[in-house]
Amino acid sequence: MHRPEMQIRLAHVDDLPKLIAISEAAGAAAHWSGQQWLDVFESEGPARLALIAWDEDEDGVRAGFLVAQVGAADWELENVAVGREFRRRGIGRELIAALLAYARAGNAERILLEVRASNEGAIRLYKGSGFQILARREGYYRDPDEDALVMVHTF
Repeated sequence: MHRPEMQIRLAHVDDLPKLIAISEAAGAAAHWSGQQWLDVFESEGPARLALIAWDEDEDGVRAGFLVAQVGAADWELENVAVGREFRRRGIGRELIAALLAYARAGNAERILLEVRASNEGAIRLYKGSGFQILARREGYYRDPDEDALVMVHTF
């Protein structure tokens, strides 16, 4: 039986309810306020790239998302999550690959991110996508307090 490919597209403001639901269900994702989410689409602040993934087998159910701040040379991966029921299907890897393609097309020199030092799954995902550990920020995260690893992907 043929399994349809994962679909990834630019997210729109109409996707906000699903983006928020995926974020809230994903324990390791950054939990943003409604206004922070709205700012992704409507702020005049830093430009953002928001991607949403879904699986055709799941009747268009949104499976994951990624949000990155778009700069000239430096981009920053701000938030990424995959719904619990969709994990271990390569969705995170595909979202990161899409980000890398957009960044490369935008002439980015590097992408930076912070990740909880205990988030071994995310660290493996990022390393497998070509990110390297650059530094450690002590006490960066709260609830619970934890260090962050700063990772970088260079082009």
